[in-house]
Amino acid sequence: MRVLSTLGAAACGAFILSGLASAQNSDECSTATPVAGLGTFAMDTTAATNSGSSPCGGIGQDVWFAWTASATESVQFSTCGGAGWDTALAIYGGTCGSLTLLDCNDDDCGLQSRVQISAMAGQTYFLRAGAYNGQSGGTGTFTVAQAGSGSGGCTNPSTGPDVIVGDINGASTFGTVGNMSAYSLGTTSCNVGDQELLWIAGNNQHPVIGQNIFRMEDGRFEQIGLGWLKHGFTALQQNLCCDCNNSGTGTRLGVGCSDPYGSGLNGSQSGLGPRSQVNAFTGAFSYPFLFQGQTGDAIYKRIQVLTDDVNPSMHPTARYFGEAQYVTPDDSAAGHGANSISYCDLNRSNSTTGGAYRLNTVNGSTVRELCAIRGWEAADSGVVAEDIQVPGEGLFVAGSNAIDNNDGTWTYNYAVCNINSDFSGRQFTVPFGMNVTVSDVGMSFPMYHSGEPYTNIAWTGTINAGNVSWETEGFMQNANANALRWGTTYSFWFTANAAPQTVTASLGLFKPGNPGDQNVALIGPGDGNGSSVVINNYCMANSNSTGQPTAIVASNVDLMARTMQLDSLNMPQNAFGFFITSLSQGFVANPGGSSGNLCVAGNIGRGVGGGVLSSGTAGSFTGIVDLDMIPTPTGTTSVMAGETRYFQSWHRDAILGIATSNFSDGVRVQFP
Repeated sequence: MRVLSTLGAAACGAFILSGLASAQNSDECSTATPVAGLGTFAMDTTAATNSGSSPCGGIGQDVWFAWTASATESVQFSTCGGAGWDTALAIYGGTCGSLTLLDCNDDDCGLQSRVQISAMAGQTYFLRAGAYNGQSGGTGTFTVAQAGSGSGGCTNPSTGPDVIVGDINGASTFGTVGNMSAYSLGTTSCNVGDQELLWIAGNNQHPVIGQNIFRMEDGRFEQIGLGWLKHGFTALQQNLCCDCNNSGTGTRLGVGCSDPYGSGLNGSQSGLGPRSQVNAFTGAFSYPFLFQGQTGDAIYKRIQVLTDDVNPSMHPTARYFGEAQYVTPDDSAAGHGANSISYCDLNRSNSTTGGAYRLNTVNGSTVRELCAIRGWEAADSGVVAEDIQVPGEGLFVAGSNAIDNNDGTWTYNYAVCNINSDFSGRQFTVPFGMNVTVSDVGMSFPMYHSGEPYTNIAWTGTINAGNVSWETEGFMQNANANALRWGTTYSFWFTANAAPQTVTASLGLFKPGNPGDQNVALIGPGDGNGSSVVINNYCMANSNSTGQPTAIVASNVDLMARTMQLDSLNMPQNAFGFFITSLSQGFVANPGGSSGNLCVAGNIGRGVGGGVLSSGTAGSFTGIVDLDMIPTPTGTTSVMAGETRYFQSWHRDAILGIATSNFSDGVRVQFP
């Protein structure tokens, strides 16, 4: 179900200037792009050439990265969910003149690739990323992660029980009631942890399984249906993901073992319970659950989708996705709740069952441990998607793009997924620049049904002075308001007469006790006058003690007032730090024993925009920069016309009780 709210136009606002850029990566090993540590890194192969034959088959239109390990550990390099083309990867040791192949892969996750090595701290390895067998490349991302630490590793499993969706193995179509069609998805779970996973049917120590359906069309990504939760009852001991260490009992899923549930079983109404009784962050839920054993008509409790939303004549070019998620207490207690979600492609048929258009899973298309927004990102090179890690709690993912309407306006599309935050989302805000006219504000969300207590009232969209905001009722007004709760994705959009820039959007949380609004760098409208200030990020950051890389965002550049805004995001709570700047970019790994990378060089000034700052409980800090008071080692200076300046944040950190520090990525600001 989609709900549209349209507002009139308004012109006003703050002066927000930043830019989107994706530099072509190095085409040769000898000039490989330097990256270090764990994280997600941008790649662009659109203008790349072929570096020659590979020992493991055809890799063409390839680019090279020189990756330096920050720790001795097993590491996985993956394009899964990060690229929209048929990728191939190879990882080498040695030097460019004498490379030693360590691993290579073509299709490990659909048409994307995954390779793994045992890395040594301080050692540099060469990653070759390209398209398979002469196919075209594009822009996308690859991820570097600890193997087995939430990435589905078998040789180095994560600590504790760790359930993932190894495969979405089929779909069932059940017919229609009124204007609604009903579906369910089959799932195969895998335990990629080093301990057995509880699977006890008679209490609340078993997994519950959520299922969702999405549509991507004309640049927009929407969740169009959700179902109730399948309650697990017996764990088989199979080997889809890894070699299975059989637990010998159906009440525990063994280490490395998998358990299949077909789509018919996952759509069996008597075993479906409500989402409203589940805390996805802790994994806790009520048992017995409400409406246990109860059945109904063809759509009761199942994934409900408006029949028109899958009608081929109404949506001839639409692409569909399925998503499945497991929630269970011991997985959450081990800290693995955020990786228990996967998505796949769905084929939509012209034929029907009981009036419902059939949906079928695409074999081999399951992308593990990522929510469906990452499928939007992989399919559309214009999408920017970022994690929003609530300090000490759950994970959201937000995506955005901008569609040029070729009439002086752009349509801005956003989707925000709540994977496992119990705090939930209440408000979403996107800033826009001065002299910008905004219109056609709307949003959509999946409808709750079958007796769930939550309202299905659309969020109120408002054009304010300098931002567009959508919000639902507050928790104190209505505890059952239509908040962005776990396992759902809400979509937002508007039209503006300003070209896209990078902006700092914010997500307000719903339940009491939350750490405050969470900021995220997304695409949004800049200044309607078309100022030539250009901002782009460079030099990827290493992960800090939260498991996320610290991110820097530059925005709100006001050349008249001579100010700009810097935000440092995804930091540990209550960490002290500051912003630094220089006229030169650079790269020094782990300077002075830091866990991060220094990305500026030359005469470096510190304390930009406010001196020493604290990340507080939100895990972020903000600096308002006076462009005529830029610090240098000997005093202050002014930003000059035509100048390019580089900024970064530094902060204190502690890993396993040992004091250290870390840096954000870098941000480059080109002033007109």
